[in-house]
Amino acid sequence: MSEEKVQQIDPSIENKPAPPLGPKRPEKEPQLENLDEIFKRISDDFSDVAPLQQIAQKFNVNPGQLVLGIIFVAFTLTIFGAGNLLVKILIGILYPAYMSVQCVKQKDDAKSKMWLSYWVIYLLMFLLDRVMWFAFHDLLQLYFPIKNMSLIWMYYPKTRGAIIIFDKLVLQLNQLGLLEKPKQKHE
Repeated sequence: MSEEKVQQIDPSIENKPAPPLGPKRPEKEPQLENLDEIFKRISDDFSDVAPLQQIAQKFNVNPGQLVLGIIFVAFTLTIFGAGNLLVKILIGILYPAYMSVQCVKQKDDAKSKMWLSYWVIYLLMFLLDRVMWFAFHDLLQLYFPIKNMSLIWMYYPKTRGAIIIFDKLVLQLNQLGLLEKPKQKHE
């Protein structure tokens, strides 16, 4: 039917939009935060890392961009099997060593627990590394990136995974009685 014929049949119909069919849709959910906000959050998380701040300033980039860039390059290198040792040293040893030294200088108990927990878990990972490698050699391309991401997770300021693992490990060892002081025999 043409528009004129519809208006002749029902003159109350004007050029109004048709009501939506079905249930009313909820408003659009907020989209992901924009990149600048993400970079700012990461920058804030690593604000106490002076060398990172200096390098970011030298290259005139946001420290959050630098952190994500380093993680991306490390992940890419390990996916392609290049520089696994270098990435492992940078991510797993140099940054944690720097932060551990800063922690000792500042005499911060909360950070001391975090970094001590990190080194204990890192040592356990180091000891289990060959066993894990043999167990997961079929997934070798993903083994090193997953390992490096778990190291980052362990010390990232928001996740502090080392404390989570350490507390669960200590709790389990206490339940097994492995951390109890041996009873001495009296003569």
